[in-house]
Amino acid sequence: MISDKLRDQTNRFAKEIQALLNCTIASHVQIKAVALPTRGDDRLFALGHLLDKSTMAAQRFQLRPRAPRAELWMDVSFQLQLDAEREHLMVKQSFFGVFGAKAAKHGLFHYDYERNKADGYPDAHLQVYGTSELFTTLNDPRVDTGRSLAQVHFPVGGKRFRPCLEDVIEFLIVERLVEARENYEKVLEAGRETFRRNQLMAAMRRDRATVEAFVERYGTHDRAPA
Repeated sequence: MISDKLRDQTNRFAKEIQALLNCTIASHVQIKAVALPTRGDDRLFALGHLLDKSTMAAQRFQLRPRAPRAELWMDVSFQLQLDAEREHLMVKQSFFGVFGAKAAKHGLFHYDYERNKADGYPDAHLQVYGTSELFTTLNDPRVDTGRSLAQVHFPVGGKRFRPCLEDVIEFLIVERLVEARENYEKVLEAGRETFRRNQLMAAMRRDRATVEAFVERYGTHDRAPA
């Protein structure tokens, strides 16, 4: 049976993501959480807009572009599990993509995160659907003939310091690509602060020696350096 802790934390996270999107750049997004078929103790939940239980595929949802007559869709999905101690919720995979149509294969960009990615590419990376004459000339014709810029994986901070969904939403707003709701800044800042605090706590749990060295040097009450 799926642990209550995993289910409860997953459902709470789904509500947070849904509120984040609906309070900033989207409307009527419904983030669903569905248990994935797994073996052993590595239980997984998939999260996404109107997630289909039969295909485990999330649907894209529409944004409001600032440009007239433009169309823009966003794809947000997660796979979640408990960490090694079966205590804290952990992201196994995530995907944030922006596309010009509901079923388009190519779009503007997408951020991918895949924990312990096995193919040699960075766990956390950005791929941009664009062209570059310079990049074309740099392709090794012996192995990379026809490789496009969209196939390049730009590293973005690794598992601990990767961009969060709030960063992607903020990018779309400040670059004047989408319409935003009033007071979106407060929503983004609150969510980003929570994400960064959680990442910091996870890093501390995995590096006790550094935490002990910090406490030994600065104490528990002295003001830490900026």
